[in-house]
Amino acid sequence: MLPHSQQGHGPITFVLMHFLGGSHRTWGPTLPFLDREYRCIALNTPGFGDASEVHGYTVEAMADQVDETIRQLKLERCILVGHSMTGKVAVVLAARRPDYLEGLILVAPSPPGPQPMSEEDRDQQRAYTASRAEAEAFVDDSSFHPLPEALREVAIGDAQALNLDAWRAWVDHGSREDWQDRIGPLPYPALLICGADDVQVPAADEQRRTTLAHFADSTLLTLPGAGHLMPLQTPQALAVPMLAFAHRIAVRIPEGDR
Repeated sequence: MLPHSQQGHGPITFVLMHFLGGSHRTWGPTLPFLDREYRCIALNTPGFGDASEVHGYTVEAMADQVDETIRQLKLERCILVGHSMTGKVAVVLAARRPDYLEGLILVAPSPPGPQPMSEEDRDQQRAYTASRAEAEAFVDDSSFHPLPEALREVAIGDAQALNLDAWRAWVDHGSREDWQDRIGPLPYPALLICGADDVQVPAADEQRRTTLAHFADSTLLTLPGAGHLMPLQTPQALAVPMLAFAHRIAVRIPEGDR
């Protein structure tokens, strides 16, 4: 079972996953806006946060461990929330049609196909050693707009505590994996949220053409004034559409009860 935090209660469970270099702490500022109405499970994915010693860095291996954790926790009626790297993991897991899944929220997701990135950028990411200066630059570049100092320190701490093997596995392999033709149409509602000032992943038009092509029932939103690290930077603005999406799902009658 992956290390995780748990809080809140309600008819729907948000299973929250983090960006490359993050942890369950990434969702700390957003959780108070969600957990009054719904249960929240924030995971640490293999190689990051409290799971820095956990192995299994391919997209499929990460999906396996997220699925196993959900099943061991005996969760039902889940919304998978993938942020950046784990947006790809969420869509791959959804393609398995797990019985607990009700919908997906994809926050600035890495697309199901290879993530567009220059070789120069890959070389720069591959050379990362998790020094303080490198972690500061990584967090500041990702957030685009300055984070509050306390939250910036949380993000920098996560970016230094990671397993470099996991980091490099994503740069060299996970981000290059092409699942586009293996996923097919998915029957779940999906909400995809972009940051207006995010330069780390494809913008809204490209996300609609690639990621959302798998979902007949999808909504795409762009948050103004937001960079890549929306759970830390714009937590309340991010939580509002997440809650509206969960409300819509919560009122549906589960298939097994029809």
